[in-house]
Amino acid sequence: MNISMKSRYAVRALTELSRRDESEPGKPVPLGDIAGARGMPLQFLEQVFAALRRAGIVRSRRGASGGYSLARPATEITVLEVVAALDGVPSPAECTQGLCDRADRCGAASVWIEAQQALETVLGTTTVGDLLAREDALRGGAPMYHI
Repeated sequence: MNISMKSRYAVRALTELSRRDESEPGKPVPLGDIAGARGMPLQFLEQVFAALRRAGIVRSRRGASGGYSLARPATEITVLEVVAALDGVPSPAECTQGLCDRADRCGAASVWIEAQQALETVLGTTTVGDLLAREDALRGGAPMYHI
């Protein structure tokens, strides 16, 4: 089981959007600014953000002052929600999805089910806001902007 590149980019981009939302809440951010700040291909992010918009995770505004903003506070958007919107809920094995007819007599099935539950717990309790806080801690605190 791998988390797709699409989901990993989405989480990184949402973290950047969250960072910018802290300084100017609700102000739409052009996708090109997010792509440039995080070193991601713009065309790929356009596809990712279209899916995130359909899932209600981000809002978009068109026009000269357009861009994307978070639909809810970063502390309410879980990593699991983002991954599920783009790829579905990640699963280590078919038996965790009820697709295996041997799960009730397979010793390994319980391990895969436990792994699934642990994954959903970690991703479901980690928010985009948490990721921003982790980044700030790794950088030695919140960035200082000078004018």
